[in-house]
Amino acid sequence: MDASDFKKIFLPCHRRMYAAAWRLTGNQQEAEDLVQDALLRLWTKRDDLKVPDNAEAFAVTTLRNLYYDQHRKKHLQENDEEPEEHQLHTERDASMELEQQQEASMVAQAIALLPDKQRLVITLHDLDNLSYEEIEAQTGLNSVNVRVALSRARKAVRDKLSGLRT
Repeated sequence: MDASDFKKIFLPCHRRMYAAAWRLTGNQQEAEDLVQDALLRLWTKRDDLKVPDNAEAFAVTTLRNLYYDQHRKKHLQENDEEPEEHQLHTERDASMELEQQQEASMVAQAIALLPDKQRLVITLHDLDNLSYEEIEAQTGLNSVNVRVALSRARKAVRDKLSGLRT
């Protein structure tokens, strides 16, 4: 299609294209820009175009497609930021907190499986923060027995946890 045919076919469609662009954008300046962009797209493709049966409908469809393409690209660019920017920043990390809860649960299960004396000593010392002397007073064990029971309890818990992780 040569330039004179293009002018005869598509320039008379200008009013209808502007009306459609106005409905899409709701803004005079954007509507004018959209019409101009649509005519430019038609102009650049004029060599490949056949003379349409309804030039007005073809031009308006081209304009509408152009608007949707531009709108989609604009929307994608607005949402193309890093996901970290959209996350709420908090003092605590939920995944880290969940992992700590799971570890605490595994430790509690490992302690529950210990013999009574070891379970009592490790609970009093590591969970209740009692000193060796306070544990001796509560359990009636001497200091050597408390230390041995605590050492064996910790080793058993470590062994059970390492067995679960591998």
